[in-house]
Amino acid sequence: MQGKIESLGKFNLNTGLWGEVNSHYELGRCFAMGDYEPIINNEKEGIHYIILAHGSRVEDHSKDFITIPGKEISVDDAYSYFSRKNRNYKILSYLMDADAPIKEDAKALAQYIGSLASNTHIKSINLVGLSKCGAMSFYVPSYFGKKDTFDKTNIYTIATPFLGTRMAAPELIFADIERMLVSKFGDNRFTKALCEEIKKCYKGISSNSHMDFDIAIPSGFPDGENEVYDPSFIRDMFSRENIESIGKVGSYKNFVTGIDDNTLTEAIKTGNFTGIGLCVLGKLFFDEPSDGMVPVSSQEIVTTHIEGLRNEKLVSAHHDVFGNKRVFYEVLSSVNSTIEEQVEIGHQKRIGTI
Repeated sequence: MQGKIESLGKFNLNTGLWGEVNSHYELGRCFAMGDYEPIINNEKEGIHYIILAHGSRVEDHSKDFITIPGKEISVDDAYSYFSRKNRNYKILSYLMDADAPIKEDAKALAQYIGSLASNTHIKSINLVGLSKCGAMSFYVPSYFGKKDTFDKTNIYTIATPFLGTRMAAPELIFADIERMLVSKFGDNRFTKALCEEIKKCYKGISSNSHMDFDIAIPSGFPDGENEVYDPSFIRDMFSRENIESIGKVGSYKNFVTGIDDNTLTEAIKTGNFTGIGLCVLGKLFFDEPSDGMVPVSSQEIVTTHIEGLRNEKLVSAHHDVFGNKRVFYEVLSSVNSTIEEQVEIGHQKRIGTI
């Protein structure tokens, strides 16, 4: 399946404002949606939107910045899953602005969702946010303006670093790397050179911008680089406004991932090299249960702030949930159950039984 990329705006870090996309370079780094053919099973019914928010950019998934393959962000898997269900669905892949603070991404996405909610043919908008996009999704309702937008929106956060993660904190991760290398090779010129090369590799993989650094553990970010780091993002995560707003949406579910004895075995059997790497990272960098990127404790903490919320545990799940079909389908099953429950409640209201 091939999707089309709809560019929606570009954040200017110098002015702090959103504007139009003005170049091919900006097109690869803008706020955009991957748009795919809808799944229509009943033309008389409305449609349910599923927005997959993976935490990546246009340039990560598209060569021409115009089209996006369905294999990217597991859209093909989602399409396959919902094609076997009974309703009408529209799957979108959310692509982050590469430069905007994550709070700004949340504002822009909230406006987009608000525009969808104003369409009476759209019955629900299901925002599925992984990792940094889970944290961003938790902020999104605080920027909603209308009751219909709250009512129609369901939020699903997965493997979310509510307290931040050391993997996004250069000061902490570099110290960990240096300590491990010194213990292995001693404190010498070779170790220092190797440490510098690994740091270069880390910086080459990272976006080196807000989209990664905003989820750093507080105090884990270098002084003097605040132009690409907003410490208030993690600090204000459980603000009263966020808590009250998330309580107004149609449904909110939090999924927790964690590596156990079976995770590595499954990753090896299925040839999931990302999963294998995450299992290794979990052993190297965490002294507590994690999914290879985020501690389980950082994911679970949300239940202490939202009364009645229960975490939903994804069994033997590393951080790459979208890349593990078994685990990804478990999330999609919960999304589908939420849609079905809400459709049934709507039906009962129409016939006057509730």
